[in-house]
Amino acid sequence: MSFLAEKLAEYVSELKYRDIPRHVIEHAKLCLLDALGVAITSADKKWCHAVYNYVLQQGGTAQATIWYHGDRVPDTNAALANAMFVHSMDYNDDLAGVQVGGIIPPSALAIAESQNASGEEVLASIIIGYDVATRCAVAINSQGLYMRGLQPTAVCGAFAAAAIAGRLLKLDPSTIASSFGIAGSYAGGTTEFLKEGTDTKRFHVAKAAHGGLISAHLAKQGMTGPKSIFEGEHGTFHAYSENSQPDRLVEELGSRYDILDTSVKSYPFCDGNAAPLEAVLAIIKENQLQIEDLHTLHFRMKSFLIPYVVDYHGDKTRKYNPQNELDGQMSLPYCLAIGLLNNGKVRTTDFDPKRLSDPEILKLASKVSAEADTELDKIPLKPMSMPAIATVTTTDGRNFEKRVDYQKGDPRNPFTKTDFVDKFKECTDKILSDEHQQEVLSNVLDLDKKEGVRSLVQCLIASKP
Repeated sequence: MSFLAEKLAEYVSELKYRDIPRHVIEHAKLCLLDALGVAITSADKKWCHAVYNYVLQQGGTAQATIWYHGDRVPDTNAALANAMFVHSMDYNDDLAGVQVGGIIPPSALAIAESQNASGEEVLASIIIGYDVATRCAVAINSQGLYMRGLQPTAVCGAFAAAAIAGRLLKLDPSTIASSFGIAGSYAGGTTEFLKEGTDTKRFHVAKAAHGGLISAHLAKQGMTGPKSIFEGEHGTFHAYSENSQPDRLVEELGSRYDILDTSVKSYPFCDGNAAPLEAVLAIIKENQLQIEDLHTLHFRMKSFLIPYVVDYHGDKTRKYNPQNELDGQMSLPYCLAIGLLNNGKVRTTDFDPKRLSDPEILKLASKVSAEADTELDKIPLKPMSMPAIATVTTTDGRNFEKRVDYQKGDPRNPFTKTDFVDKFKECTDKILSDEHQQEVLSNVLDLDKKEGVRSLVQCLIASKP
């Protein structure tokens, strides 16, 4: 009998770079660029300093670089810090409910730097990481995890990081399968952070990257883990989900590359708030409305999003009066108000504590309401499908409705290469020098021609006062 972990491990170990289609490789470069940009713009937040200071206190072998700062630490701890930076302001890409961009590039660059892996191998490992994370989320039914109060990122992420590390450490399939078994002990994390807007939401990606790398290192040293970790009676899928489809973990391996389905963020907030914002922006533009014309804004959304962004199990207080940055990012009313007042532009600074109590923002936010739509629940969460139906009522009694299925950045409404580059430059313009910006772009876009990643990570150190 062959376990799913063994089948997945064979793919991780045996995928040949030359067999990966060119357009998949090019897209992997852009996903890496996106992660680096959002990490640099968000690395100076207090929750990032908590992880950074912890990592420095641990010391250890100088194997991999902490971006923005430049310190070199063990690869597991570099991944811990850098992953925290990427997801610091919820601006990274996601797929099937997993914050893939927060886990995969930091894991890949940390191990690649410690192992002196080639650019080709880094790109292959990133593509593999997206495949493992996404297939795990689809197989376990990530939408169902949300409904149970579990975060798919925290449940599935360590498996992706273990796959990346196993590939770059050149482990054999049996050892990689064992690392998946070990990573299963890192699978877990709830959405209780929503109640008070706590930092653990951001930490889930860091925990996943760190745990996955440790799992691979331990497997390399001979530790064993259950190879039935996915489909076993007490494996991850059955432990966390009542309606998993385990075989979906390994379907179409090597012929379908899930990185192409990732949803890239145009806004630094919960992805579920994007389609509602774009729907209202479209109504305003199509009907030549002004902000002062808006009387009420009502939305129909997927059921699992309601506690996330509107009504946390009967408590709406922090959604309409956010107390901290995460409250704001996870609040549909606040994000709608910010986006409308800024003509569709939302930046990380819009969630600074001083902005959260702005009377103009809160007045507009008070006009927002939402309800669950069970028909929208039927739409799979892969790609990151979070459609919304907006109904706007004006002060003179007119009603307008607009449905947005694919927000900007969805693979069916995708970023162009120019969009990726522009976002990177905007994120890093005040932190990296012009020279370092260009060197990062050159290193990432030509990564398949590079012998290693040291020149890339050296450009990620803050170089503007």
